[in-house]
Amino acid sequence: MSSQRFFTLHAACATVSSLRAPLIAVAVAGLLAACGGNGVTAPPSASSGGGTSGGGSTSGGPTTSTSSGTTGVATAAAQTTKDLGNTIASQTIPGLSPQVTQGLGNAVSSTSSTLNSLADAVSGGVGQIGTTSNPVGTTVAGLGSVVSSTSGVVQGLSTAVGGLGTGNLAPLSPLTTPLATVLSTTAGALNAGGVTLGNSLASVPVQQVTQPISTAITPIVQTVGLVTQTVGTQTGLGAPVGGLLAQIGGTLKSTSTQVGAATNNPLGADLGNLVGSLGNTVTNAGGLVNPNGPNGANPIPGLITSLVGSTNVAVVNGPPANGSPFGPLQNTLASLGLGNNPLGSVSTLLGGTPLAGLTSALNGTPLSSLTSGGSPLSSLTSVLGGSGSGSNPLSTLTGALSGVTSSASGSNGSNPLAPVTALVGQLTGTLSSAAGSTSGSGSATGGLTTLLGGLVPVSHK
Repeated sequence: MSSQRFFTLHAACATVSSLRAPLIAVAVAGLLAACGGNGVTAPPSASSGGGTSGGGSTSGGPTTSTSSGTTGVATAAAQTTKDLGNTIASQTIPGLSPQVTQGLGNAVSSTSSTLNSLADAVSGGVGQIGTTSNPVGTTVAGLGSVVSSTSGVVQGLSTAVGGLGTGNLAPLSPLTTPLATVLSTTAGALNAGGVTLGNSLASVPVQQVTQPISTAITPIVQTVGLVTQTVGTQTGLGAPVGGLLAQIGGTLKSTSTQVGAATNNPLGADLGNLVGSLGNTVTNAGGLVNPNGPNGANPIPGLITSLVGSTNVAVVNGPPANGSPFGPLQNTLASLGLGNNPLGSVSTLLGGTPLAGLTSALNGTPLSSLTSGGSPLSSLTSVLGGSGSGSNPLSTLTGALSGVTSSASGSNGSNPLAPVTALVGQLTGTLSSAAGSTSGSGSATGGLTTLLGGLVPVSHK
């Protein structure tokens, strides 16, 4: 008797193991249906309209910047003035002290610090609307650095004026020396004053004034960007327009490379970088209508950053277009810290690809079996009925499970496993009904409905 029970239990385990994938697939489908899976629709998504936007932009994917800055008009002009100042400082004028040209060169080069400070204040503040709590306050506080950076310009002028009173022009020293001293003192005052101004603008009273302004404009800017992107997606023009802008921007960038390579002068390369920065801005304008392209993550603030430039803030592209209906669910789960592919972990947990068994059972075309003539579930029942009877292809499984329940109930009169055996008995009855419905004259999907009804709890409204 014990041997018979052992072989019966062994046959049941073998049958359940062979049918694990199809049963898991049916169970997952039932759970999705219970959770309203049929009503889940993915938001419209435009196709990817381009690659990286250059100038510090990131490629499609997670909205995190990977470069240190963005080349814009202000930062490109800053590099130009720096190289121009270095060129001036290296020149010599007959009859004048080298101190004169060095001072003038330093004054011109120092304007690059002013331009970079201005670009950082704008891009790090209003260029980050939606990602910082008080973007206006950040920009206002950055004006202190702009003022401090002007001290280098004045100090360079002080050096140049002092050089005019040396050498052949020494008779001018009674005039140039006091003037150079005044300019040097002014430079120190500007530096200290800028620091004090920056601290004052970053103080709590000033931030309390700028915070309401930031709170008011942030939703407006974000809503406008969302509306323009939605229009581009819904009309289907987002990706084509973004692609056209990317082509124009790429042409400007190619032209900038040719301009920079035409001369061996650093100023020629700087002019090319300026043209290239304009090309990047044109490309990033595509983010206004294409959320999956360059500058798609935060279009309006990103466009500001792209235009002005920054030494430490990068334009972030939107995520690539995701054709999977589970894309929004993937993004939501990823935002909760479950990894970049959270649903992949579920597939692994269920044994590779749990839906593959169902797809194979339905001959790879689940919908075609439902639309073709004959029994809608004939493919599934033919696969599952290899070891059972023709009228009940699940007879092997149901018989095996019945044997398990009989053995469990007969081992003890009090039947301590009654809850478990009752549940298994209900499952076997449900499976038998589902299998029988596929060959009967009733509803072709009634058995599947009964099966799902047994697996999924009924929600009472």
